[in-house]
Amino acid sequence: MSERSRTKYIILGMLSIEPSSGYDITQSIKSSTAYFWSESEGQIYPTLAKCVANGLATCKEDPESNNRTRKIYTITPKGEKVLNEWLEKKPQESLVRNEFLLKLFFAKNISKEKILAHLETFIREEKASLDAFEKINKQLIQIEDPHKPYWLASLNYGIATTKAALEWAQNTLQVFKKS
Repeated sequence: MSERSRTKYIILGMLSIEPSSGYDITQSIKSSTAYFWSESEGQIYPTLAKCVANGLATCKEDPESNNRTRKIYTITPKGEKVLNEWLEKKPQESLVRNEFLLKLFFAKNISKEKILAHLETFIREEKASLDAFEKINKQLIQIEDPHKPYWLASLNYGIATTKAALEWAQNTLQVFKKS
């Protein structure tokens, strides 16, 4: 795990919510943090093994009814300490990589129709994201969980930035339609 890698922290964070299998962690990421931070399965399983080897998590085999054995991981006190130390540090600046904006920056080289098509696709995708966020928001509001205020804060950031991106894209679309 390089110092730039945050995989162990997302794993420890998920394990701080509840003991989980690698599959459960992957699914939790897909349904929660993937909107702003994702990890591949190819990163999750080796990092889980390293967390166990470094004493940050434990692993127990949990036989399932279908004759498969699941590995359930639990954060250790050492893992909680490492997670909390990381949480308390100032976040490193994120490198922004947005292929859509990169293409738009160089879009003078393509037809106006292609630019408009890219913007319309972007708007559709942002609307779909906003719909998904609002659905998640309705579900979150109804649950009781000590993590809820933090989940809602992250979700509200996604809603606000998506609304801003939509407004920008719709305005930009109108500018290009008039040009």
